[in-house]
Amino acid sequence: MKITVTEMPCKSGGKNIFGMLYLPEGYKEKLPAVILSHGYNSSCSHVSDMAQSLAEKGFAAYCYDFCGGSSISKSEGKTTDMSIESEIEDLKNVAAMISGCSFIDREKIFLYGESQGGFVSALAASQMPDMAAGMALLYPAFCIPDNWLPTDPEEMTEPVDFMGMKLSRTFREGVPEYDVFKAAGRFKKPVLLLHGDNDKLVDISYSEKLCSALADCRFEIFKNEGHGFSPEARQRMIKMVADFLSTV
Repeated sequence: MKITVTEMPCKSGGKNIFGMLYLPEGYKEKLPAVILSHGYNSSCSHVSDMAQSLAEKGFAAYCYDFCGGSSISKSEGKTTDMSIESEIEDLKNVAAMISGCSFIDREKIFLYGESQGGFVSALAASQMPDMAAGMALLYPAFCIPDNWLPTDPEEMTEPVDFMGMKLSRTFREGVPEYDVFKAAGRFKKPVLLLHGDNDKLVDISYSEKLCSALADCRFEIFKNEGHGFSPEARQRMIKMVADFLSTV
């Protein structure tokens, strides 16, 4: 199936969000949609393979750059202003825009997120449980509260260099202090959860705990895969996600 790819901006808190819309050519009915959220210090381009595959399956796929979400982000905003809270708001604004498009089936909007983008997607879905019909999460970073809450923001020397990106105490202050697993459990629709059993960045135990908290979870473990799948595993993952969302 041929697809078209066009730039489609969005607004969030007065900032411009860069986004790309992937559409199957020649569609005649309203389309199911998937909103794709990238991981920490990543970008829309890093989930474009997933967006392409979903569009070929008949979805409208929208990927975007979080404001300040990476050192290569095309969206407005500084990395030192980014937090989990700000990314949740970005996703909510993107979801509002997509649901308002005349060519979208509002009953068939899905979320897809990788790593921090998966964490953000799950928390955003818990705050608007009727918006999404389902989710696919790739090694979602539910370790973030455990990693960051012990840090005293008053003792943070700014800017903080973390994994190739500069952060400020804004990031620490935006880390959820509530039970993120209980919050994620408010989402009752189907969820596909994928994680490698050799993940050194986000231990697979976090996804095991998340799956237990969800009402409708399918958990797929990728043997000998870490945080960031091998090309072969990623292709298998892409097909699995596209097939799953097509049947929800």
